[in-house]
Amino acid sequence: MSLRTRFRKLPILYPALSAVRMKAGALYMRLCHAIFGVDRSTALFSSYNGRGYSDNPQPVSEALHALRPDLKIVWEFQRGCIPDDLPDYIRPIPAHSLKAVRAFATTGVIVCNNNRAHYMLKFPGQIYVQTWHGDRGFKKVLLDLHPDDDVPDGAQMDLAVSGSRFGSQVYRSSMGYDGEILEVGCPRNDALVCHTPADVAAARSALDIPPETRVLLYAPTFRQAERGRVQHAPLDLDAVRRHLEAVTGQRWLGLTRAHGHARAIEANGQRDVSQWPSINELLLVTDLLITDYSSVGGDFMLLNRPVIYFQPDRDAYHRERSLYFDPDASPLKVAHSEAELMELLSHPFDAEENCREVLDYFGTRETGRAAQAVAERIVVLMNS
Repeated sequence: MSLRTRFRKLPILYPALSAVRMKAGALYMRLCHAIFGVDRSTALFSSYNGRGYSDNPQPVSEALHALRPDLKIVWEFQRGCIPDDLPDYIRPIPAHSLKAVRAFATTGVIVCNNNRAHYMLKFPGQIYVQTWHGDRGFKKVLLDLHPDDDVPDGAQMDLAVSGSRFGSQVYRSSMGYDGEILEVGCPRNDALVCHTPADVAAARSALDIPPETRVLLYAPTFRQAERGRVQHAPLDLDAVRRHLEAVTGQRWLGLTRAHGHARAIEANGQRDVSQWPSINELLLVTDLLITDYSSVGGDFMLLNRPVIYFQPDRDAYHRERSLYFDPDASPLKVAHSEAELMELLSHPFDAEENCREVLDYFGTRETGRAAQAVAERIVVLMNS
């Protein structure tokens, strides 16, 4: 158990320590800025607060380096999260460290996919780009969930990156942001929009998927009680897999992917791929996705393959997080019980038509060149 988790269990001490930390963090940022100013030749990237070289910031980082190889690229990483194949032009720094706070106070360009800590400041001459990490999700976030919270992002952002009208509106309401939104798609989805059969074959080979085998992927979001723990599938995935084999006459392999806040998924007889580094590779090999309230479904639909939303705990989950819309009033294929799920599987639907309806419902705009468009816009902002 981390010190932060231990302190959270102390209802009096934790708020006091958090207040001290925020004041100290802001003071240190001001001090670093006063001494070092802003280095316009450096770009700092952060994915999930340092949990990996991944998601939307990764392709933006690569596109920006291709456009401006003279820029110094810095990434923050939590302990144990630096990949072995990190490009050699990237300088890693430890997340949640004094070095990282100094970087956030002095770097010319900052690209993040998560909201900033409450004490974070932005100084004149800095450019802050927010890509977020889920464009077409169900869950209310930030100010939409906690209207009285202190979210600094909206007032600090220079650019937001969106893949749909729905995603753009969430920036407005959840962050109080009224600035520029580049609605060109989620950079992480470029690889899905522009994938080739060779990409699928390479992913199947990397994941050791047997020939002539179709893939079922179960990828739920998380509940607060599952944070840092093993998730438990609320359905018999092996029975689902066997049912698919009976309906299709083909062999199926079951994979499970836990949310990033959990460690793994416990499900009988399925292969857990929660630690697989590339979610896109998992989506490319998947023939049927079952999720619950995760935005991964909206990404997977770019492949025109079937998605079923299994939501047996809708009322309880809505009380925990609140939802942006009623799934039953949308084109989504929703099952409220295992029996309803089996019924949907017994009568296959037109996946391509359903994907088109759902993507239209969200006002989706995925161009396949989002990373390039974001990098180009960053260069323009740097030169303005």
